[in-house]
Amino acid sequence: MKHPVVKSHPTLQEAETIISEATSKRAFTILVADCRVDYKGRSSSKMKWGERVVLLKPDGSVLIHRKTGYDAANWQPPGCYITFSKQDGELAIRADRRNPRETLTITCREVLFVSAFSLTDEASFDMLLAEQDLYQVLRDNPDMIEEGFRISSEQKGLGSGKADITGYDREGRYTVVEVKRVPADTEAVKQLYKYISEMRETSPEVRGILVAPGMRPAAKKLAVSLSIEYRQIDLKKCAEMLSEERSVGMERLDRHLF
Repeated sequence: MKHPVVKSHPTLQEAETIISEATSKRAFTILVADCRVDYKGRSSSKMKWGERVVLLKPDGSVLIHRKTGYDAANWQPPGCYITFSKQDGELAIRADRRNPRETLTITCREVLFVSAFSLTDEASFDMLLAEQDLYQVLRDNPDMIEEGFRISSEQKGLGSGKADITGYDREGRYTVVEVKRVPADTEAVKQLYKYISEMRETSPEVRGILVAPGMRPAAKKLAVSLSIEYRQIDLKKCAEMLSEERSVGMERLDRHLF
């Protein structure tokens, strides 16, 4: 749509015309309505009448937000087929998904506001991971540290500090893992060595592994001299894995605790 369409308190017919045209032109639509919501698919759910914000996106995804909280109360993923119908003084918006088969129906008895407009947004999304995010990815995918690795604890107190991750390799050797979301420097190597040096006096097989997206040349040299190993981690891959895990987690919620 070349120009945004904004209408306050439209009739149901006006609202249907605006949303239908916006959907056909793959525009972004925001609807504020007194509505009820019904979902049928892998489970089923209902929301009785209430004023909510409905987002209809150009990729066929649908989100319904209530007045509090940042998560959508109900939603459908991209690729839905969206249709509209008006009957008995109500406007029904239906989002159908084929695989798996599921339907989200939003029935509006009053529309408070509707807006439709085209958006231009081709920027890449660069996710800045916190170390806690990396812990989660490694916790769910310990083979990224090493094949057969078993995590036994996180943030375990060792000496004067806390080790990010401890566990056992596939041969049963105790291993301390230090995780960094920025290229590791000599301080990171020294920190890990401090954790394992005392243990090596009685258990020389104790291993130390530094996990980071990169390593400074001086840090590499120091790590070799102290018998500390290095595993490079791809932050972009971790971000994609984390995003996918969270998306799957949302889908697995028994669609909806209202």
